[in-house]
Amino acid sequence: MRYVIYNPLSSHCPDLDFLKNKMKEIDESKECTFVDGTTVDDGDKFLDKFSKDDDLVIVGGDGTLNHMVNMADFDKHDVKVYLYKAGNGNDFLRDINELKEDFIEITKYLKNLPVVTINGESNKFINGVGFGVDGMVCVESDKMKAKGKKNINYTTLAIKLLLFKFKRVNATVNVDGKEYNFKNVFIGSAMNGKYYGGGMKEAPTQDRNSDTVSVVVWHDLNRLNALMNFPKIFTGEHIKSKHCTIIHGKNITMTYSKPTDLQIDGESLHAITSYSVIKK
Repeated sequence: MRYVIYNPLSSHCPDLDFLKNKMKEIDESKECTFVDGTTVDDGDKFLDKFSKDDDLVIVGGDGTLNHMVNMADFDKHDVKVYLYKAGNGNDFLRDINELKEDFIEITKYLKNLPVVTINGESNKFINGVGFGVDGMVCVESDKMKAKGKKNINYTTLAIKLLLFKFKRVNATVNVDGKEYNFKNVFIGSAMNGKYYGGGMKEAPTQDRNSDTVSVVVWHDLNRLNALMNFPKIFTGEHIKSKHCTIIHGKNITMTYSKPTDLQIDGESLHAITSYSVIKK
């Protein structure tokens, strides 16, 4: 049996008839059961009923993947998992060089994921945690969506925030017991993959199959410097700047001098002062 889990509330999710036809095109020999993801409260109990010949298809993008890995512990289940692309940013697929593919096995990528803890609450993440301008972009775009705004240009929004609204902070970063201090920070991220933000190559040297994450800090920048460096994030060239520091580690804590917005795989949190990340 092939279980196909989808989110009918997502604006990017295909309708059920389309999914049924698509699954037949992919493998007509597979009998499919379609599951409304909003009806699944316990992902582990859901996966416990799978037999050895069953597999799972997740319909969605980065946000859906983040939801699934926090609903079920895939380290505990011997289930083959596929992704049918139906997202917006698709940074996960971009990272594994499969952006052109609609259907791909992703089993190995759902295991040994890093965990971020904020205010005592812990969650796994797929791509990255962003503290600073990128977090503010997510918070501000959520406000715009709530007002009915569509077709938001995230790059334009980021540039406006860099120039006018975002206030630089100081950051203390502890990586595997070693402390680093940075001033005038615009971005402080912990990356499991190379990309976030719909194509921003924040951590070009990061390997999601490794046992470490990449801490990326943009520091000692004025607004003009930040604006000049920002376009380079799409190619990964920003890491050549003296204003960008990358540190690889397994146990990270980042603390800001004042509350700053944050995003986890594109989901925003407002006014956070600290987060920690562990990857085993």
